Amino acid sequence: MQKMVKKTIELNQDFIDMARIIFQVRTEKEAVNKALEMVVIDNEIIKAHDLVGGKGDVIDEVFK
Repeated sequence: MQKMVKKTIELNQDFIDMARIIFQVRTEKEAVNKALEMVVIDNEIIKAHDLVGGKGDVIDEVFK
């Protein structure tokens, strides 16, 4: 299980409300955690794009 920690921070309520709608979750906690998860996933996607950028042979190797 992932390590959970309690934090006291100020966040933009409008962003939290929008995140709850976008992710279709009930709680603010779920919305914030999902948004943070998406940031990490997006970063991994960006790294992968940078890795293969301009290197078609790397893509060919992935599918061998």
